[in-house]
Amino acid sequence: MSSLPRPPGSSGLALAAGLLLIACGHAHPQGRLEYVKVESRSEGRELGYGIYTPPGWDRTTPLPLVVLLHGAGDDETSADRTVVTDRLDKAITDGHVPAMVMVTPRGERGFWINWHDGSHHWQDWVLDEVVPQVRAKFPIIEGAAGMHLMGVSMGGGGGMQLWLDDPTRFSSATILSAPILDEEGTWEFLRRFVPRRGMERAFGSPGAGSGTDPYVALSSPEGLGGGRLLFGAASRDLGRILDSNVMFHEHLSTHAVPHRFVEFEGGHGWEAWSKVFPFALCHQLQPTCVMQTPEAWSVEQLPQ
Repeated sequence: MSSLPRPPGSSGLALAAGLLLIACGHAHPQGRLEYVKVESRSEGRELGYGIYTPPGWDRTTPLPLVVLLHGAGDDETSADRTVVTDRLDKAITDGHVPAMVMVTPRGERGFWINWHDGSHHWQDWVLDEVVPQVRAKFPIIEGAAGMHLMGVSMGGGGGMQLWLDDPTRFSSATILSAPILDEEGTWEFLRRFVPRRGMERAFGSPGAGSGTDPYVALSSPEGLGGGRLLFGAASRDLGRILDSNVMFHEHLSTHAVPHRFVEFEGGHGWEAWSKVFPFALCHQLQPTCVMQTPEAWSVEQLPQ
C-alpha cells in the first residue's frame, strides 16, 4: 500500500468526539437480542444493554464474550438490526465464527470514557457493571481469554482508549471506522468539533493526561499486552479516517507491532461494518482462522 501524508494528529479520545457528527437514530427493534435495564451505579440512572447469544447454544458451555461499543447517535439496540444479527447467525452456523456471546451496552454520546470532570463514568459502566452482570448471567470463559472488545465509529475511538488503558483485560481489540492518530492534533481537532465547555468536561485541557496516544502506547510489541489488534476503515469512510488507519498500520509495521489491518468496501455505517464482523471475529476468536475476504478488500498484517 502506498505511503500517505500523515494527517493532523489526534488521540483516539479526541477522534471519538469528532464522530459525534454521525447520527444513526433508529426505532427499537423487535427482538433478536435480549435486553436488560438496570440502575447504573456509575451513571446514577437507568441504563440498558443488549445480549446476543448464538444459534443452537445450550447455555451451559462457556463461551467468549464480545463487548461491542456503538457509535454516536446509536444505542444498545444497534446490533439488533437484521443485517447484523443475520450475518452473525449465518457465520456461526456455517462454522466460520466460533460461538460467542456479545453484549451491546448503551453509551449515548459519552465517548466510552470516564469524563475528566467526574460527571460521567462510561468506562466504569462497561467494565465494572455490564461485563460482571453478563458473566453472572451466562457461562463465559474465565479471565482475559474470554474477553474481546469491538468498537465502531465513536465506539472505535473510545474502544481504543478503553483497551489501551489496560490491554491485558482483553484477548483482542477490533477497531473499525475510527480515526487513529497521535496526540499532537488532539486539541485542535476538539476545538473544531466540540464546544469548549463540553471538551473540557470530557477531556480536561491539554496536558491533563486524559487520553493515551496510540502511537506512543503501541511503539513496541509489548504495548499489546499479549493481545491481538485488528483495525480498519471503509473505502468510502468519512473524512480522513481511512488515511489515518493506513498511517497507523505503517507505524505499527515500522515498529514490528503485530496487528491485522483491513480496508473494506463500503461507507461509514452498519451495512459495511456487519460484513466485517464475521471476518474480524473469526480471526480474533481463533487465530488459526482461514476465512476468505472479498476481492475488493485489502488485508495486511504482521504475524501475531
